[in-house]
Amino acid sequence: MIARLGSGWQTITADLALILFLVTAQASIADAERPSAPPAPSVAKSETKPLVPHAVEGSGTAVFRPGTGLDLAAWLAETHTDDRQSVTAIVRFPADGRAAALDRAETLMTALDAAGARARLVVEPAREAESLVVIGYEGAP
Repeated sequence: MIARLGSGWQTITADLALILFLVTAQASIADAERPSAPPAPSVAKSETKPLVPHAVEGSGTAVFRPGTGLDLAAWLAETHTDDRQSVTAIVRFPADGRAAALDRAETLMTALDAAGARARLVVEPAREAESLVVIGYEGAP
């Protein structure tokens, strides 16, 4: 049997062009049948969204929640290992807890200063009181 040279690539190209045409045609039909707007979810907004958006979005590489018997300075020494990492102290408070939140923020910043961390402070309203320290690559404080 003698094989003809030069005819294999044309067949492959024609097959690929046909496949591309069929995929494009199927996608355009699916777009025409799809409704213009997706249906609204039936879940109430208050259940899915926080009271206000948090000032610090994303996830840090390490999170510290102050508590009894926990050493912030030791935690910082273990986790804040890169100069590009930023330290952010976040204090959240409910509607009636602003004064207590500012006291917690002052205590937390004093502890961070004593540990040698140059941190930024975020105090924001939320559904419940919370204090934490986040280390991440969000940019310089």
